[in-house]
Amino acid sequence: MALDTYNNLVKEIVDFSHREDLAGKIASFINLSETTMYANDVELLAVRSMETITTALTTGEFLALPADYESFRGIRLITPNNVGKLNYQAPQQMFNDAVPDRPSFFTIVGNQIQFNCVPDAEYTVQFQYFKKATPLSPTNQTNDILTNYPNIYLFGSLAALFGYAQDTQQEALYINKFIGAIRGANKSDKRGRYGPAPAMSLTSRLTP
Repeated sequence: MALDTYNNLVKEIVDFSHREDLAGKIASFINLSETTMYANDVELLAVRSMETITTALTTGEFLALPADYESFRGIRLITPNNVGKLNYQAPQQMFNDAVPDRPSFFTIVGNQIQFNCVPDAEYTVQFQYFKKATPLSPTNQTNDILTNYPNIYLFGSLAALFGYAQDTQQEALYINKFIGAIRGANKSDKRGRYGPAPAMSLTSRLTP
């Protein structure tokens, strides 16, 4: 069976686990796999299909993050005569200038971007970031991650299922498979982006 739709993924999870008694909880296990592929301590998914660019206007010291934000690639400040890159600073290192000026640094605070000063004019800000895929559901049968990397969904969902079932051996097995699938996706994407030559790891992207 091709792992190309939500419904097929649900069936495969049941078949792989042999846990028909947990069929009613499969949706929750899929949701957990989606959360974990973007937030774990080992390897985060970061592939080209997740990259996007959007723009917004500064309205003050803070600017809301996009709703589908996962992590940043970079921010640029655009003026009629110049395009300048803003440098990232960790929140605890950010120094906020009380005098309005052109921003040169930013940090992430909660679900907002914070500049190092109140902008002295209305600037266009260009975001380049990794976005989360649209979550799978009965009404959203597929997305780019399932299409290109179905094993990530399968192994992540199985890890969540066996964790719920308190089967630590199978849980550990599928966590390792899940992380391996994410690493494989990132490496494959890097080869497609940069070719066979060594390239900077995507895990160096900015994260709060």
